[in-house]
Amino acid sequence: MCKSSDKRYTLPMKNAEASVRMEGCQVTPQMREQCQRVLRGEVTTADLLRQVLGEAIK
Repeated sequence: MCKSSDKRYTLPMKNAEASVRMEGCQVTPQMREQCQRVLRGEVTTADLLRQVLGEAIK
């Protein structure tokens, strides 16, 4: 799931995924990677949302 250097995010990610599952949704491997990219500072949440929304309307 998370690289060893990202251990500080393991529990928060698991908690977030559990919350999403309680809402009746599933977390895909792609979603996990996108979250990890934000956490690593590779992309902002706003940039990622623009990318996802842009792909949705094509």
